Amino acid sequence: MALETIRFGNFAGVKQGACTGGIPLNWAENAQNVSTTGGKLGRAKGYRAIYPPVTGLPRKLRRLFIWPRDNGTIDCLVAREDSIFRYDTGTNAWVDLYHYTDDMDADIFDFLKTKIGSTETLLVGNGLEPILKWEGNNAPIAAFGSAQGQSNKAVNFLELYFGRLFAAGDREHPARLYWSQAPGDGRTIEDWSADESSENVSGGHVEVGTDSDPITGLFAMSNQLLIFKRDKLYRLLGDRPGNYRIVPVEAALTQPIHTACVLYGDRLFFLTDRGLYFYDGQTVRRTVHGADLVPLLGQVDFSAAASAACGDTLYFAVKEHSASTHNDLLIEYDVLRDCFLLRRGFQVVDLMSCYGVLYVLTGRGEVAVLNEGSTYGGDPIEAFWETHWLDGASALTVKQTVEAVLTGTGGPLKVYVLGEIREGDSVSALADEYGPTEFLLRSAGRRLKLRIENVNGSDFDLSGGAELLFDEQRRVL
Repeated sequence: MALETIRFGNFAGVKQGACTGGIPLNWAENAQNVSTTGGKLGRAKGYRAIYPPVTGLPRKLRRLFIWPRDNGTIDCLVAREDSIFRYDTGTNAWVDLYHYTDDMDADIFDFLKTKIGSTETLLVGNGLEPILKWEGNNAPIAAFGSAQGQSNKAVNFLELYFGRLFAAGDREHPARLYWSQAPGDGRTIEDWSADESSENVSGGHVEVGTDSDPITGLFAMSNQLLIFKRDKLYRLLGDRPGNYRIVPVEAALTQPIHTACVLYGDRLFFLTDRGLYFYDGQTVRRTVHGADLVPLLGQVDFSAAASAACGDTLYFAVKEHSASTHNDLLIEYDVLRDCFLLRRGFQVVDLMSCYGVLYVLTGRGEVAVLNEGSTYGGDPIEAFWETHWLDGASALTVKQTVEAVLTGTGGPLKVYVLGEIREGDSVSALADEYGPTEFLLRSAGRRLKLRIENVNGSDFDLSGGAELLFDEQRRVL
């Protein structure tokens, strides 16, 4: 008979599917709506709605775009399956900018801010109609390009690379990559035709790969254009048509949904059912802890995924439950610490980062700022952190829990210990000034599992870690 202690400190992220004995104690098997910044454990912040829900018929929402203008203002656009809306800050109401002939699919919309001549212009690709362009303010949305310029194509992937517009997603030519003329001397990105004066200023197109598999995404990096196809990744090198080269990237990977890809610096990260990968400019690699959520990722639905990078955190929204109308799981990945955290409790249609602020189009139709406030749109934030099974130094002995000690402020908190023989819990507020607080517990088993959860959305901050005290006894054979 002996009293033993397990100490938890410097909280990290969520790690699943690994051998329990090889996992450091500061990693959780499951957690939601918590922050572990600086190794502390606390309740995550909520979101604050900045614009009311999109009004009108109850049609399905698709995409969000925040357009920062050169004059310092910001335009907010929301694509619904039938229309594109803009929020008018003058009238504090949503304005219907454009109405589609047919309802749009979830992954069709692509927005791209650019300039045509000296005019700030927003391009919208939808894959069913020719590209649209909008100059902002009270200007109507107009058609982009022309038949003469060979740019009246229905495409839905748009990227700028070395000053030219590149496009793909033409349903009539699914493997085709288009590029515009080089702007200048009267040329604009609205012209994709050849220029007799020089091949190097001409527009054009090429079929990517040796098969007809469709292009499924375009991403521009500083020195190359990435081209995803259904079963392969290619990169376009060169700065003008005369030296363009399209070469395959020799790497085994699960092809991602393009809306689950996000640029961070000059690396492209993408989330798949096999984990988190990144392209480093030469090849594809999985992050060191990229497989930590594979058991969960193998069950989620990526069909309406959304992603964004804000600061040093990547965000991926997916459906944990296929019956959900919108994404109901938000996965956070801390690039610097290489760890995952999970958010639940609200639905995400789309995400976008702008000037260090993460904007969310919620399932309620609100446009909100994440990581502000203490609720999810008025709903309490239900947070918990749960360990893997703990056997102390040996699985051969029976552990009878005596107490848990948490050091921090806030609460109340519920501390729960699950044992294979008996389980117990205790509820208390934490002491002030980050002092220790004792939670008396009565649970038993050869293995124990500790769970810390808030009560009615309460906020808390565990800066001094946690300890679990138990009485260890040999089993009687």
